[in-house]
Amino acid sequence: MHVLFDLQGEIDELDLKTSARVIPTGSKTPALEICDVDGVKSIRVKDRKDQIAGIGIPLVSMPVKVGDRITITGRVARDVPMGSWGIALWAEECQLAQSISPKSLFALSYVLCDTDLNSVITVQTTRWGAINPIMDFFVDNILIWRDKKVRKSKEDPRNIIYDMESDEKLLPDGSLAVEGLGEDVVYTGFLAHSGSPDVKVFLDDNNRKAMHISNRQRDWDAVDIRLNNMELMSGNSYMITVEGSIDGDVTEGTIVTLQGLPGYSWRSNQLVGNNQKFTLCYTLTKAEAEQWHTIRITTNPIGATVSFYIHSIEIKRLGLL
Repeated sequence: MHVLFDLQGEIDELDLKTSARVIPTGSKTPALEICDVDGVKSIRVKDRKDQIAGIGIPLVSMPVKVGDRITITGRVARDVPMGSWGIALWAEECQLAQSISPKSLFALSYVLCDTDLNSVITVQTTRWGAINPIMDFFVDNILIWRDKKVRKSKEDPRNIIYDMESDEKLLPDGSLAVEGLGEDVVYTGFLAHSGSPDVKVFLDDNNRKAMHISNRQRDWDAVDIRLNNMELMSGNSYMITVEGSIDGDVTEGTIVTLQGLPGYSWRSNQLVGNNQKFTLCYTLTKAEAEQWHTIRITTNPIGATVSFYIHSIEIKRLGLL
C-alpha cells in the first residue's frame, strides 16, 4: 500500500488557517479546530448552520489517480436516532458514499473515478425528511492510498463484463420483470426489477436501448443488476457505471443511489434536481464481488415516487488484485 495522505501523520504540523489539503466547505462555512478526543487528535467541525457545512479535501492538492481509495473515520458529537441522521462523503457531481451512524463512530471509504480527480471531496451530514442535523462532528483520520498490487488490464473488449446495449434479452417495446411472471414481459438474466414499478424498454434518440422506471411507490421499486449471474472472478476489481436522468420534478433532497445487496449499503449516489442527468460509478473490491449478489439502482425514501430513465449500464474489469 502506498499512502498519499495520512491526516494523523500530519495533524501535529497542520495549520487549518492556511492548509490547502483540509478546508471548511458549504455555503455557510463552519469552523474547524484541532482537539483531543479520547486520546486521539481530531478535527472538530463546529458552528454548522446546515447539513452541507463540513470539511473538504481538495484532490488537486494530492497526487491522486483513478482507483485510489480515500477512507475517512470519525465520530459524531452525541447519540442520534436510528435512520434519522448520517455522515456522507461527497465526490464530484454529488456522488457519495454514505453510512448512517446511530452510534458515535463512522467510517467512509470511496474509490476515486476520473471525474473526481479535480474535485473537492467533502464530509458533511445528511437530511431525512424534516430533520436537518447541524450538530458538531469529528474527523479522526483521512487516509488516501494506492494499492500497489493492482495490475491494470489492457483496454480490451473482453474486459467489458456487461453492457446494457448488448444484452440480447433486453428488447425494445418490452417490459422488465422478475423471472417467471409471464410471457408478456422481458426477463434478462442480468437485470430485473425489485418491488412493483413499471419498467419499459425503448430506443432513445441515439437509437440505443434505454429503460423508463415509473409508477414507483416505495424506494425499493427499482432495477437490480444481478451480480451472481455474471462471471466475476474473485481476484479482479470491477467498475460499475450507470448513466440516467430524472423524469420530471423531484422532492428536494432526492438522491439516486447504487446499493449493494445484501445489506442495502449505499455505494455511489447523487443528489438530483428536476429532469437532471446522473452518473453513478463504483469499483467493486474482491470482497464485495464475492459477498454481494445484487447492485440496486434506486432512490432514497424522499424520492420514492420519482420516475427516472436508465440510459446505460456497464461493468468493466479494471485489473487484478
